[in-house]
Amino acid sequence: MTTGQDIEELVRFVLAPGTSDDPFAHYRRLRELADVHRSERTGTTLVSRYADCRQVLADQETFRVVDTDWMADNIPGWRPSRSQEQFLSSLFFRNPPDHTRLRRQLSRGFTARRLQVLRPVVEKEVLSALDRLAAVPSGHVADFQELVSVPLSLAVLGGLLGIPVREHPRCWTLLHEAVPAPDPGADEAARAAMGRQADEAAAELGAFFTELIAGKRTEPGDDLISACLAEQAGDPEQLTDRELALAVLPVFGAGVTTLSDTLGNIMHTLLTNPDQLERLSADPARAERAAAEAFRHSGGYHITRRYATRDTEIRGVPVAAGSIVVLLLAGANRDPEVFARPEELDIERPETASLAFGTGIHHCLGAALAKLLVETVCGALHRGPALRPAGAPRWRPSLLFFGPVRLPVTVVAGPRTARPAR
Repeated sequence: MTTGQDIEELVRFVLAPGTSDDPFAHYRRLRELADVHRSERTGTTLVSRYADCRQVLADQETFRVVDTDWMADNIPGWRPSRSQEQFLSSLFFRNPPDHTRLRRQLSRGFTARRLQVLRPVVEKEVLSALDRLAAVPSGHVADFQELVSVPLSLAVLGGLLGIPVREHPRCWTLLHEAVPAPDPGADEAARAAMGRQADEAAAELGAFFTELIAGKRTEPGDDLISACLAEQAGDPEQLTDRELALAVLPVFGAGVTTLSDTLGNIMHTLLTNPDQLERLSADPARAERAAAEAFRHSGGYHITRRYATRDTEIRGVPVAAGSIVVLLLAGANRDPEVFARPEELDIERPETASLAFGTGIHHCLGAALAKLLVETVCGALHRGPALRPAGAPRWRPSLLFFGPVRLPVTVVAGPRTARPAR
């Protein structure tokens, strides 16, 4: 017999960092027991169904992102640290009208023309990543994240923003220091030291992007930052260099994190579904549909939060004004009410819009770029070496962005097909 305590234990597994390597099992069980659950322990409402998550995301009047105003009003004594302030000033934690202004400015850099300019860059970087794998001696173990996912995501996002290649490693290091992974076992002194390091890294990142933007005012390139600067010239609401830096920095940070997580998740899923990997390798024309299925089944963006602006209800469960609603997006993407055989990876699944990129006014700004990258990877896997799992992945201890920190693979053969001449 299932009790309220059992459900609360599931909630703990879902929300606490580092408690599970298989969160999908917990999402599924929670959906089966209580698809909308008011947790008295956490004071939040957890939502598991696709239709409910989509409705909440689309209803901006009733449900808003958790911003600094909500935190100041609801968390006694709350004051953001420097790193928190920088992170929370981003587009992801803004509501209209600030969100409207920032998104309008940034969207000027995510045009169809810019994606066409980036397409050959993405294709070149994907082949370079596969070359790194092919250089590993047959039978040896390599870390897919280290050789492919992270450098590929850095190259694509760095290329989009016009960040010099030599600065990519520095930005990746500072990003991890500014937004460290949660460590439930850390004592107070360790947490304080981590907080100081995060503030220092955040300050250095902010200064780097501010300087980068100032340089592009005098020497623009063919990148998103230069496009934003050109488009907003003469705009009375144009962003200052500092404002643009604080808007662009999270695009880089969240973009690199979600892309590298998703690439690792997808490769892990394909390696554990070898029949699907073989079908994709045998017919790269399946890449577009395979990428859509990969985002649904194994996307890295698992959880998001909203707060209610008024008293309301979801599936008959009361939601009080000001209270937090936790949307289990990755669980909703496996909702059997929407997807047949939802736990299975099926690269030929008829495409149904998943919530991998959210929806509504906060729909992921870089969704088209992410799709381009993952489709390119899926379409090029037949050109890389054959791979096999080489032990369990080491997962990121967070479900906000979920993916492997390390993904060991064994290289068992050279490239499957000859490469075209470059």
